[in-house]
Amino acid sequence: MYPFQPDEALARARSGIVLDGISAGGLPLLALLLFLLVTHHGIGIWPDSTRYMSLSSQPWDAPLYPALLQLVAMPGIDIVSGAWGIGLVLAPLNAFLAWYLIRTASGSPAAAALGTAIIIIAPQTVTLHGLAMSEPLFLTTIYGTLIALARYLRDADGRWLIMAGIGIGLASLTRFTGPALGAAIALFLLIDPRQPLPGRFANILRILLPSAFIFFGWVALGEAVNGRSTGRPLEWLGNMTVADWWLSFHAMTAWLLPDDVPGPARGAVFLLALGAGLTAVALHGRRALGRTGGADVSLLAVPLALFFFTYLAFMVLATSIEANLHMNGRYAYPIYCTSVMATAITVAQLDRASTAARLLRFILIGIGCMMLVSHAVRTTVRTNNDYHKGVGYAALDWVRSPTIAAVARLPRDAVIYSNGPDVIGYLLRRPARDIPMHISLRIGREDAQFPYARQLASASAALARGNAYVVFLNGIDFRFYMASERELADRLNLVRAAKLEDGAIYRRAWGKEGNNE
Repeated sequence: MYPFQPDEALARARSGIVLDGISAGGLPLLALLLFLLVTHHGIGIWPDSTRYMSLSSQPWDAPLYPALLQLVAMPGIDIVSGAWGIGLVLAPLNAFLAWYLIRTASGSPAAAALGTAIIIIAPQTVTLHGLAMSEPLFLTTIYGTLIALARYLRDADGRWLIMAGIGIGLASLTRFTGPALGAAIALFLLIDPRQPLPGRFANILRILLPSAFIFFGWVALGEAVNGRSTGRPLEWLGNMTVADWWLSFHAMTAWLLPDDVPGPARGAVFLLALGAGLTAVALHGRRALGRTGGADVSLLAVPLALFFFTYLAFMVLATSIEANLHMNGRYAYPIYCTSVMATAITVAQLDRASTAARLLRFILIGIGCMMLVSHAVRTTVRTNNDYHKGVGYAALDWVRSPTIAAVARLPRDAVIYSNGPDVIGYLLRRPARDIPMHISLRIGREDAQFPYARQLASASAALARGNAYVVFLNGIDFRFYMASERELADRLNLVRAAKLEDGAIYRRAWGKEGNNE
């Protein structure tokens, strides 16, 4: 038995207070600084960003982030500037919320500081928070839901579960993977032995009913008003192969180490971290759930760990329903954050008298420090690149594009077809149409309502009326489902009106009809 040493305890308490103050203020400021650096040339724009901003020919799906953008733009603020302003708020806010959750659940200033730092300086965190994308808002709704759940664990007040249910509903309207969080919390409530079985089911209903009301209410309203909601048919259209799943696994290993590290080594470290983390959570959860009475906010680590599995299960379902959907680093990002949080909370709670627990603690802290160094190096390199070149369609290469400049000189009433209508919509704020597509990306087959032949006929008719152009951008080389430049030139009898270093502009050859067969 260790003797009580009041001077040492007081010194630790004082150092904890200092570390808390530095972490609560400094980590959000660091996140804000990184955001300002990567958005030096403006908020990053990816293809989905233009959908959220209604600058693309393709509509958005999950409504919360687009609605927030439109709300910010209502006073007359440019929507891209509005997206930057939203990011300016969410970057430090998410950093603070992550720190607050880990600090509240772990009770450890050091665990909260290390865990939050591993999250906010990760290259994927910096990249996604510097984009006009829904992931940062999704993370905010997840954190808000978890704060409500932590309050329930502290107070045992079912009204906090209702608030968590509302958070799950809002998360589901931000990204359609939100229900996976509800499933994780429901599983935790179901296995909680501190509640009688009827009480467990009552708690599950407290999160299920409000979240279902919000999500399915929006689905019904969307179908009634716009004739669409989730934008995906409920069919088994997925086409991921074993090779695609292997690439998805490698994308997850990049959470820990860069691509420069050989794949087997990254995979081994990832599996070691996963195994050690899950074992630690299982040990802590069994010990904490076995206690009788008393609040224990550290149990938050259990639903966080369950979220890893429910989210992956939801992604398997999603990739089975939607064609050409792969679980890349962006889609897996939310469980990176929550897994780090679960691990940080658990490490602080492990029984230091146990040899096995001390070994797990040593392994996890060592991997955490390695991740911190790896993230710092990668984020420094990536941030420097983004600062000088810009991100996505906001990159200087696009802003200074000769082809885009040539398109800007076309008549304002001209009809434009392009393989990059979203780029044109963002940079020039003028509408453009998709060139004909052999298949619809999400269903992996020809669109029965607007088949390829009809697309060709429609484009041919528009070109025949004059004042219509087809624009090919060399930088858009990932839309395999669209007709090629050579094919369209032949099918629509196009002649080149301008050849530029990064693209070309075509028009119909006078006196010729397109070959639409």
